[in-house]
Amino acid sequence: MLKWPRRARAALTYLFRPLQDIDVFVEDIGDEVFYNELFGRIAPSSVRIVRVFPVGSRTAVIERARTHDSQGRPALFVVDGDFEWVRNEPPLIIPGLYRLDAYCIENLLIHEEVAIQLVIEECAVTASVAKTSFDFNTWVADICGSLVDLFVWFAVLNVLDAQEPTVGLGVGKIITTPTKKGLPILDHLKVETLRRKIETKAVGVAGADVAQELHRKISTRITALRRPIDAVSGKDFLLPLFEFRLWRCTPGKTRRHSLRIRLARHCDPALLSGVTSALDRAMRNT
Repeated sequence: MLKWPRRARAALTYLFRPLQDIDVFVEDIGDEVFYNELFGRIAPSSVRIVRVFPVGSRTAVIERARTHDSQGRPALFVVDGDFEWVRNEPPLIIPGLYRLDAYCIENLLIHEEVAIQLVIEECAVTASVAKTSFDFNTWVADICGSLVDLFVWFAVLNVLDAQEPTVGLGVGKIITTPTKKGLPILDHLKVETLRRKIETKAVGVAGADVAQELHRKISTRITALRRPIDAVSGKDFLLPLFEFRLWRCTPGKTRRHSLRIRLARHCDPALLSGVTSALDRAMRNT
């Protein structure tokens, strides 16, 4: 795919304006094909979107939204929920700005039907065989029973000391490979060790009472969600773990970049209804 120089990216918006009805801006650079596929699936057929524009960071998307003339040109500015959403903090009120109703966009792509479809495509089996093979509900329960509380503590530490590493530690800290030729799996002992480490840091910053009260509030919110896994970083944790699970069900290994595009093509529009509604509001400049 053609990569445009950074200095030329601003001009792309004007280049594509005659071809589409609304401009959509996102954080991730290098994911244009993925986002084009995604919005092609969830946007109403009456709305033309041929190109989604990556800006490079959450801050850059927000600044772009602040300075945009929404009366002159419809535009949607999409940012991840991040820990702000996990803690249930109110989003910024800026015309055209939409904060995802999950930690990040990858959370909204992962569901049982997409897992079944990918196994069918990879193994040429029936839907019932694919469903049993992936066993999505067991996989989700395994993650929820371990990673959700870790991310609650990540959210606690992040608000107390944003300089302390949390999500950036990566999924590599909590997986293990049972044998030399085996596939990575979630290691619950490693998760618990990391959780205790994060809790200790949070208590060290603010004291046990403050840290535990923050944990209680966030945990109560997250466990009440229909999909508590949406509080776990989709990009950095859920997607790799989903991919590892898929490898166990199929004869070959997928490529991450390709997998995201396939997830976009098979996504459940209902999980992304918030984005679709935000797109509609932006089209109407409301």
